[in-house]
Amino acid sequence: MSAKKLVKETKLTIGVSLFVSLALFVTWVIFESSDISFTNNKAFLALSLIPFSAALAAFLKLMKITNNPKMIISETDERLVSEKNEADAKTLKVLQGVLFLSYLGYTFIIPEDTFKSVGWWITLCVLLLSLFAPHIFRHMLKDT
Repeated sequence: MSAKKLVKETKLTIGVSLFVSLALFVTWVIFESSDISFTNNKAFLALSLIPFSAALAAFLKLMKITNNPKMIISETDERLVSEKNEADAKTLKVLQGVLFLSYLGYTFIIPEDTFKSVGWWITLCVLLLSLFAPHIFRHMLKDT
């Protein structure tokens, strides 16, 4: 990947993330100021932090690239990309374990919520998504 393309992609990531973060923050401000209760209005404030942190991470990556252009080699070197993919795969396995333990904990600690609570269903769906998504994406990538 060329340096210009990488910088352009990173700037686009920063812009989109900041836009989404700002939209969620403005939604929170509007709901708080007009006393409209959608759900818990603080959820919009909390959700605005996720794209903001993604923008911050992309900005730090952009600063590294501009300060040290040789860092782009680490983005394109096949060995380093392979190591990064392996680390990502191990991280996914750890998160799947944490999701499985939280699912079991939720089921056994609060058994009356099983099949009734939204939180239980969300935990189950996220766990199943984390288990099946890699296989689905791998199948999709084989077709293309």
